[in-house]
Amino acid sequence: MIIRRDEFRNFLDKFFEGDLIPFKDVNYLASNIYETDKDVVVELQIPGFDKKDIKVSFQEGYLKIEGKSSEEKEEKNKNYWRREIKKGSFLKVIPIPKEVDHKQAKASLTNGILKVVLPKIEKTIETGKEIKIE
Repeated sequence: MIIRRDEFRNFLDKFFEGDLIPFKDVNYLASNIYETDKDVVVELQIPGFDKKDIKVSFQEGYLKIEGKSSEEKEEKNKNYWRREIKKGSFLKVIPIPKEVDHKQAKASLTNGILKVVLPKIEKTIETGKEIKIE
């Protein structure tokens, strides 16, 4: 396959300007996942989303975070020189390797950072119970 130099140059320009990078690629969503004495904490950087546009759920050891943002109505009288702000959706699934009480989980969104706090469940080792003979 032969590509003309101009077409290839155009492709490279678009690639490095970010025009060919899909919005659904979740690799750009920076995250911190850590544990304290009592909790597992997940912080996810999702600027530009309102809390009404985000859904957080937990199932079978996985934290699922999804968001959807719709395109605002484009005004006809604007003459864009460049348009880089993209709208779309994302889905990020994070494995949680600890036993957590997902029913007591709490989430907050502050300055584009989603913080999910999952309380850890302490496993207790039962030593057994004596069974009385009747």
